[in-house]
Amino acid sequence: MKSMGKNLQEDAAPIKYLRLLLRYLEPEDKRSEWEKDVWKLENFGFEVRQNPIDVIRTIKFTGIIQETIREEVKRASYIRIKYLSVGSLQGEIRAVRRFSEFLAKRNPEIKSLGEVGRLNIEEYLTYINLERGQERNLKTEMANLKNMLQQVGKVIDKPKLGKLFIKQDMPKAPEVAFKIYSDEEIKRLNYYIVNMEEQVARALILHQMLGGRISDTLTLRTDCLYQENGHYIVRMYQVKTSYYEKPIPDDVAKLIQKSMEYTYERYGETEYVFVNESNPSLPFQYSMLKHRVYTLIHENDICKDNGERMGFATHLFRHCYGMKLVELHLDDAAIAHLLGHRGVNTVYRYRRASGKLLVKETEELRKTMDEILSEIIKEWDGYEQVFQNG
Repeated sequence: MKSMGKNLQEDAAPIKYLRLLLRYLEPEDKRSEWEKDVWKLENFGFEVRQNPIDVIRTIKFTGIIQETIREEVKRASYIRIKYLSVGSLQGEIRAVRRFSEFLAKRNPEIKSLGEVGRLNIEEYLTYINLERGQERNLKTEMANLKNMLQQVGKVIDKPKLGKLFIKQDMPKAPEVAFKIYSDEEIKRLNYYIVNMEEQVARALILHQMLGGRISDTLTLRTDCLYQENGHYIVRMYQVKTSYYEKPIPDDVAKLIQKSMEYTYERYGETEYVFVNESNPSLPFQYSMLKHRVYTLIHENDICKDNGERMGFATHLFRHCYGMKLVELHLDDAAIAHLLGHRGVNTVYRYRRASGKLLVKETEELRKTMDEILSEIIKEWDGYEQVFQNG
């Protein structure tokens, strides 16, 4: 895989074909979609909530070992999918699957979640903290498990399942390091980005200049741009909320217009500026964008300032954008608005990181100044007496 710089092993093409053939020859499953162990979301009679740049087509319950628990979770999931995003629901199913594996190993007599008690939860908490350690965000996983247990409790008339967790059970969320690209790293990466396929390059450059989430950029609508009092305004839609608007420079507006022209010439009228090449009704998929950038990095051996192979995370560009706003001495309200935040509560992260970077970047200068000042101080009358007195 060029995108990851790794060698992987997979089935040969004839085996893949035979597997498809066997699946085709299986008797048709005439059950309702929600009764199956693998849901095809397109077969539901309603639209599900999900991120348009990372479309999920199936939900699998096959990893839940106990048949009764699997059926209980399916029934609960059919209710939750009507008001919960597919990505969030998958997180809850994943949490139950891991709990199911634990029960199969430690409490094989338990066949239904209705049989789970407080002692089982305490044993599981001990297990994940001692044996699994901090491999993932355990706070999120425990919250997902708690939510699904509550819903299953309502479905099977076991309200006690919603009270198995107590506040002290929730571990602290791990402190996430605030990372950014240095100016030189951005220049190094953009040197190659501008030579990518033109529409992909435009999307990546606009992502850096707009400062939104990658989903905000890839879901730009073809009516996102307008003028007001001689200034261009862009409207950006957010997956979890609605939309926000902000002024942009003329050169950024021209880049958006150029992207619109490219899409119209090839696909005609579309909802999105950056479209999925195989299905223009959808926006360009994040997985494809990430794959192309990782391939670019590995083929050109693009490295960070410390010489290590560069990784890629679109959110780092957003961090860089926020840091620049802090350096421009904008107030918290202006920074929050330009970043698309609903409030100012998270702006402190950019300010705190800006202070740490300032300390690091000025370390050598401050050391030199300290040495100069030390030499000057030594020439003062009473220098030794001052230091002896503290």
